[in-house]
Amino acid sequence: MSETPNHIELLEKLKSRLKAAEESEVINADMIQQLETVIDQLKEHRETAWEDARVWLANLMMFTPQLAPAVDRELLWLMGGECLHYLTDEEIAKFE
Repeated sequence: MSETPNHIELLEKLKSRLKAAEESEVINADMIQQLETVIDQLKEHRETAWEDARVWLANLMMFTPQLAPAVDRELLWLMGGECLHYLTDEEIAKFE
C-alpha cells in the first residue's frame, strides 16, 4: 500500500508545476516565492502557517483559475477552509 502524500509534498509538487508555468507568464516569480515561504513556514511549524497556506492556495484558485489543473485535489481537501469551495460535491464525498 502506498503512503498518501502529505500537504508539504503536495505543495512541493505544485511548486514544481508552477515553476514550469512561469514561462507562460500566467504566474510570476513573486507567487512562487510566496509559495516557498508558505512551505518553509509549514516545515517550521509556525503558528500561522496553515492559515497562510490556505489563503495562498485559495487566492491562486480565485485569481488564476487557469492554474487549477496544476493543483492536486487532495491538497485542497487537506488545506480545508476556503479551499473546499473549489472541490465538487463528488470530490468531497470521496475524501470524506
